[in-house]
Amino acid sequence: MAIVRESLGLRDCQVSLDLFEPGLDLSMVMSAARSLARAAQRSDVVLHSSFTGLAGYSSNLLLHPDPEARQAARHWFERAIDLTAEMGAAGTGGFLGAFSVSDATNTGTRGQRIAELAEAMAGLSEHAARAGLSFLLFENMAVPREFGHSIPEAHRLEELGADGPVPWILCLDLGHPCALSTGTPSDDPLHWLDESWRHTPVIQIQQANRDGDFHWPFTPERNGEGLLSPQAVVESLVAAGTDTSLFFEIIHPAEHPDDAVLDDLRQSVECWQAALAAHDVIARDTVEGCAKGAGVDHDG
Repeated sequence: MAIVRESLGLRDCQVSLDLFEPGLDLSMVMSAARSLARAAQRSDVVLHSSFTGLAGYSSNLLLHPDPEARQAARHWFERAIDLTAEMGAAGTGGFLGAFSVSDATNTGTRGQRIAELAEAMAGLSEHAARAGLSFLLFENMAVPREFGHSIPEAHRLEELGADGPVPWILCLDLGHPCALSTGTPSDDPLHWLDESWRHTPVIQIQQANRDGDFHWPFTPERNGEGLLSPQAVVESLVAAGTDTSLFFEIIHPAEHPDDAVLDDLRQSVECWQAALAAHDVIARDTVEGCAKGAGVDHDG
């Protein structure tokens, strides 16, 4: 929290579920959630939401080919909802799942998995309502087997989650389109921003290019290699009058020196501050912060 608030000058956090025990055993994580909430309050940091991390991403989750595994994934998300409510954040979500190779290429099986996903999303929306959450998040992805990787698939996920008591909202990772090579508008992050969505997306920012979904920082070196332009993103948001939150989702290799990680984060904050200032955008408390990545709030 001191890094978020004091070293980076940020405020809002999207908390990675990787910070908790991987299975989200409630006997362990509820106490941790309360501790996190107290630490945030002491540091004047706002816990916006929780979000899947690398642990969840290593599983097929709600699209697993095995029905018992899909049910276990649903219980995992229910526990994520419960701990999110315990820490006082308003929503949770992230990566929902990936098809197996065989399911992805079998039209009938693929359709069945999507129908089961819709049922799971409805059930999780009801669970979130009982827990007192305000929203759930699904993420656009960077691999075709990860449902939601394209603009049409993201709209389909909006439709699948439209009828529950708690809305499913797109968490738009702008680095993921940079890593796609579909030959469609889905490969361009600005096309995603230009789309009309049921709900204004929450936005994640990370630097990447066609070679991979790298989650690079916004340093001069990485900006020279990456495809995401902070200036173009801010210009698009300003032109559309979009009021939303942007969260850094910068992920360094585990071997990267801690001091160098912090320096890259500082440079990333400065980069987006400059992009905001160039368009006369004032972000609340300069920019906002994140435990998974730091966030910038675009006001107006």
